[in-house]
Amino acid sequence: MALWGNNDAVGAGGLVSLDYSTGVVTGTGTTFGQVGAAATGDVIRFGLRAGTYYGDAVIVGIASTTQLSIGSTAGLSGVGIASTSFTVSQLPKYTVLDSSFSEVNAATASYAPLFYVGTATTNAGIGTNIIPVVAVQGATGIVVGDALVNGGNDIRISTIGATTISLGSTISVGIATGDTLSFKRLADGYDKYVYGVNSGGADYAQNTSYQLTHAGWVGVTTYMGSEGEMRVKTETLVAMSGIQTGNAPVFPPA
Repeated sequence: MALWGNNDAVGAGGLVSLDYSTGVVTGTGTTFGQVGAAATGDVIRFGLRAGTYYGDAVIVGIASTTQLSIGSTAGLSGVGIASTSFTVSQLPKYTVLDSSFSEVNAATASYAPLFYVGTATTNAGIGTNIIPVVAVQGATGIVVGDALVNGGNDIRISTIGATTISLGSTISVGIATGDTLSFKRLADGYDKYVYGVNSGGADYAQNTSYQLTHAGWVGVTTYMGSEGEMRVKTETLVAMSGIQTGNAPVFPPA
């Protein structure tokens, strides 16, 4: 059994459910084992990155067009999988059991309170997204992407001017002159995913944070930096040309 292939777009129509205790995957409308569909040695990826992604597992057996078995659930999040979309890939199998790639270790970035505070210089009524504020007090102040706390909501800051900040949405609670303004910043957040990247994807990623040294199978790690900015690390797992792509998400991700 090869350690990897060159196809990141194996046929994967239908929905699947997983029995964690037995490792049996049952499909509805699936074509497991058919030409161009999931085969022994391929990797099944449960869920979609645009929705809920549950992780990856290596297929170790095909019983029928609607039933297959996986070798381990170690690369899965542990959340129940029922009537779920899926994709199938020939990505490097060792990444499935690499704990750093497991969805168990994925973490969504969340807003955490900052010590920095500001003071409103004039009133800001409900429904506005422009907040007049004096320079924020603190070691480094706020940055675009931080959030203003208002009415129990964390409202993302989109622009910082000399005397105002602009928000991505409007406030629900009015602000009076002299009010103290509190802020939050995205913290933590960690995600690692294997992409199949063809030469076109590698070229498109040039001069971006996703820039690569070679097309092929690439591990991409994203996380939040200390200043609230997204950081990206890429690692070429298998440098190869002629790789077939087509699964979502495409590389570089939008």
